[in-house]
Amino acid sequence: MRVKFWGVRGSIPTPLSNEQLNDRLFQALSGAGGVDLSNPAEVQAYLAGLPPSVRSVVGGNTTCVEVDTGEETIIIDCGSGMRALGLSLMAREFGRGQGVAHIFLTHAHWDHLQGYPFFTPAYVPGNRLIFYAVNNHPQTYLEHQQLAPTYFPIPPNAMPADKEFIQLREGETVTIGRTVVSNLSLYHPGTAYAYRFDDGESVFVFASDGEYKALSEAHLRRYTAFFAGADALVFDAQYSLRDVFLSKADWGHSSAIIGVDIAERARAKRLITFHHDPTHSDEQIYAIATAAREYARVNEISPDTAVMVATEGLELFLGQPPGLETLEDRQNGIWTLALAGQLNASTVAEAQERLGAMLAAAPGGRLLLDLTLLAAADPIGINGLIDTARQHGALGRSTLAVLAPTLPVRRALEQSGADKGLHIVRSRQQALAALAGPAHLRLAAATIAGQLQLEALLFVDELGAVYLGRKLGAQAPLWVRVVAGRRGGAARQQFVGELRAWQGVSHPSLIAGQAIIEADEWVALICDEPAGISLREWRARQPAWLDQRRVGEQLCEAVAAIHAHGLTHGDLHPENVVMAGSLARVTRTPLFPPAAGSTATAYHAPEQLRGQPALPASDVYALGVMLYELFLGAHPFAAETEELRLTLQLYSQPQSPRLRWPEIPLGLELCLLRLLALDPNDRPADGRAARAAFGELRLEGRRELGDARLKPASQPAADEGLSR
Repeated sequence: MRVKFWGVRGSIPTPLSNEQLNDRLFQALSGAGGVDLSNPAEVQAYLAGLPPSVRSVVGGNTTCVEVDTGEETIIIDCGSGMRALGLSLMAREFGRGQGVAHIFLTHAHWDHLQGYPFFTPAYVPGNRLIFYAVNNHPQTYLEHQQLAPTYFPIPPNAMPADKEFIQLREGETVTIGRTVVSNLSLYHPGTAYAYRFDDGESVFVFASDGEYKALSEAHLRRYTAFFAGADALVFDAQYSLRDVFLSKADWGHSSAIIGVDIAERARAKRLITFHHDPTHSDEQIYAIATAAREYARVNEISPDTAVMVATEGLELFLGQPPGLETLEDRQNGIWTLALAGQLNASTVAEAQERLGAMLAAAPGGRLLLDLTLLAAADPIGINGLIDTARQHGALGRSTLAVLAPTLPVRRALEQSGADKGLHIVRSRQQALAALAGPAHLRLAAATIAGQLQLEALLFVDELGAVYLGRKLGAQAPLWVRVVAGRRGGAARQQFVGELRAWQGVSHPSLIAGQAIIEADEWVALICDEPAGISLREWRARQPAWLDQRRVGEQLCEAVAAIHAHGLTHGDLHPENVVMAGSLARVTRTPLFPPAAGSTATAYHAPEQLRGQPALPASDVYALGVMLYELFLGAHPFAAETEELRLTLQLYSQPQSPRLRWPEIPLGLELCLLRLLALDPNDRPADGRAARAAFGELRLEGRRELGDARLKPASQPAADEGLSR
């Protein structure tokens, strides 16, 4: 059983203040004398030796705890920590609409529910959320805080995941997989309930929000029986003893000292102090735990209970310690080694052995190291992998790609300096591209096809590289797009076929390209140097409203021309659009470097993201994204992470244009939403239909699209993705 804490504060979220952060930085830097701050390993070692109150944070989110039984996902309470938990779950089956979560609610106080409206898996159709509450219907717990629009803009019934609500009786047990869950009432205003999770190998007890009015053996017996033998007991330690008995009696909370007494009587192995007071600093919280440890040593009950502070990100592994599983795939010329479970000091030797063996045996030394199944990875485990890669000469080369889509694993890699020597990617497609070979990146100063001199590498993106070149004996600059791919490969043949078909187009809105050159390991498309800037850069210069409208018409015309030639673009985004003044022309491949934080998938239709081939309606969707950005200055699926943005694209409607531009003409708003419909059948069928739909806006009257006073703000307010 794995237990992870996502929210540990009580009463109200409590972020770290600037003063607290500055004090922490001062403490850390003041003790760094003699530390080589340019050496990442030395810095990491120094940080690891700092006290927890300096090197880490307790966390400011309210109650949310994840219990992973290995078979089922269980969540305790929906405090503000649930938001981060939801983003983490999206990297698993919940991002595909196949997740099931059992959510146990202790009571209906606001700090235990406020995170649910921001729980991303609830917005993904197909996910199943099963809520449990004791002696109250759990649906009422959630609906009272989401009474729309008075208290929150989104009601629970607007969250499309399947929801089930189960009302338990006090003392009733429920079995989830092989885990038996029982409950016990706690003294708290309105009554809260503790939960005990027993999977036959370990016991986890969650008992927050409880006050203990009398401490005699007789009065504590019902609690000690419920907590008996727990591998970990989460206990409400919000107050001091003085607060419990005097100033805050009947407020429904307890103290760490009382927790020690009860935990030791119950023979609990670990006492986890929890529901930290929002007025307490991290130093005070650690001091409370230290005092509880001292008390545990001197009392006469049982000195065996360990006292720990619940912090955000803390993971407990109860029962049998998890190991490491290695999975191998030796197909398609690129071998894959997948690691599952825990990568830490006790498992790193096994990981190093398998990684070393596969690096030595893989064809050409090309290996994909897949870390998507790791539950956790610590610096010792990561450094072990780096050492093995270094021993086999894989650092700084294109023979080893590391697939790490989840933020915690990527952060562990970055903190260990792995990002400076390894190809760390977020998708298997990117990994395979990284392993395809560096031949297309070694062409600067080369002459190709006996007639074209490549002078400089301009930029690299996911598709390949773009060079500045010139024909021998000529002065006119050319841009040469080079894409890696071995001769005879199916993907390369398809790509070359698309390029040749594109060369046959003839339209003022399209740039066809001059020639195609093929080598054994790459394909090159030669184009004139773009006489302009990208659509993204043009929009950033805040053009006049009438110019934006005119460019919107031209983009519709360009997509219509593509489809009129019997072609589908499939990868349309702002870097494919050359802006010469206010004239827009579309290219087949990007001629401008990618924008920071933007990827081509941000313009892919939901069916493309699911791996289906691009259709004309897919180009219409990409057109819709670009028009949304053109008129509103932001992506239609604003999100703080790429994973969340992809999820929103797959399963939800775009953000209402009216939130960014309250006076947007109704016709334009409806047109944008139609272009961005989830179902391809609900969009205009192709570019010609999209052009007609956009053209109808002009027929509605010049005032609707011609009034410059209706121009949206040049800098729309940022949003929180789901906070709409």
